[in-house]
Amino acid sequence: MKENKHIENKVGLFIGSGVIAGILASVCCIGPLVLTILGVSGAAILSKFDVLRLPFMILVFALFGVAGILLYKKRNTCEIGSICADPKKFKTMVYAYWIGLVIAVIGLMSPYILAKFF
Repeated sequence: MKENKHIENKVGLFIGSGVIAGILASVCCIGPLVLTILGVSGAAILSKFDVLRLPFMILVFALFGVAGILLYKKRNTCEIGSICADPKKFKTMVYAYWIGLVIAVIGLMSPYILAKFF
């Protein structure tokens, strides 16, 4: 039996990748602070990853943009086997999308948040 795979069923992959990219975008700023608190010396070397911050920010917005489009497009006309055909699965993916987006934005905003405290 051939399994019908819809591209919108890969929304979780985009959400997970977006969260990881959000965390990687903040490694230049949160990493040295966390490692210094843990007692690891030489943690300031992570500040050199600041040049990767902008590409990861673009990647976060692109991944969550694609995930949002795939999750919400054609909501009224659902095919069998797609995410929107099962209300419970769709609701879970919507929660995962918004929670993942909040985590990624907190990661992106971490240098500005940390500047207020330290």
